[in-house]
Amino acid sequence: MTEDQKVFRRYVLRSFEDHHRDMTQALIWCQYHFNRQLKVDRDAIQKLSSRERNAVIREILLANC
Repeated sequence: MTEDQKVFRRYVLRSFEDHHRDMTQALIWCQYHFNRQLKVDRDAIQKLSSRERNAVIREILLANC
């Protein structure tokens, strides 16, 4: 996992836990609150391809099912 993916993973995991392990709600929250993240984190996340973001989400879901 790249450093950028680790940043995205931390961001999604925080939201995932806050939303009682509901990935749909977690991702919606992430989308609406993206601009509140630190610029360095936003930049890292924006560098990721959809395939890289999906790999992170897949890893979270497989580890928590």
